[in-house]
Amino acid sequence: MKKDYILGLDLHGTLLEPGEVLRPELVPDLIAGLNKLADRAVLFLCTGNDLDFVNRKLPAKLRLCFDGYVLETGCSFSPDRKQELVLTSPEEQKLLKDLEQKLKDQEFPEVNYFAHRLTTISLFCDRPREFYAEVNEAARALGVRDRVMVTYSSVAVDILPRGYNKFTGLKKVAEGRKTIGIADSMNDQALLLEADFALAPKNLAPELKPSLADRGRPVIPLAHAQGLQSQSVPIASGRETEGVIEILAFLRKYL
Repeated sequence: MKKDYILGLDLHGTLLEPGEVLRPELVPDLIAGLNKLADRAVLFLCTGNDLDFVNRKLPAKLRLCFDGYVLETGCSFSPDRKQELVLTSPEEQKLLKDLEQKLKDQEFPEVNYFAHRLTTISLFCDRPREFYAEVNEAARALGVRDRVMVTYSSVAVDILPRGYNKFTGLKKVAEGRKTIGIADSMNDQALLLEADFALAPKNLAPELKPSLADRGRPVIPLAHAQGLQSQSVPIASGRETEGVIEILAFLRKYL
């Protein structure tokens, strides 16, 4: 059967619960849900993390359900789950490495650690939504705000070169297929706005709802959705992993 769709599934706050938790008892239902879509859609994980993180956090039997990964918020990808290929230019990579060191020198008390990245910056912290403004101002003060995008997820403030996001990464590997995004956070905004179809778990970031509505994509309960529709974002009744399982069952019904 021809695969007319490509599905991009977010990791933190969507596939993983708070604390980077994936409950073992939910893994069989996740695998079953993904496998039931495998003959209809190409399946990609879309994350702000690098390949090493994915390999450490997801069990091998779950990783095998995916055709590949969009990594580092669309700045790199893995077409085979084995290698990470960088999409950014050497100049962009240098800009981010230099900026990372300058941010480390500022010793923000909010930062728990800087995660390993090939071509982006991730400042893991306890309150990314609140810390975002301070990092954004630091980028402005350092004279690079017009060349980088500052965003955040449920666990970190992310900085990447302008022009990249999870949707551009998914589009890179889509080969003309219709795109479907499942995600929850501000660093997923482009994926939820630009994908042909967007869905989310119950814990969708509240600050995303106005921008989705402004673009003609108000949120609705998944139970009220009559098939795939581009003019709304159906929201599952379950949070994170349980919500993903609910969404996968919905997609199986309507793809």
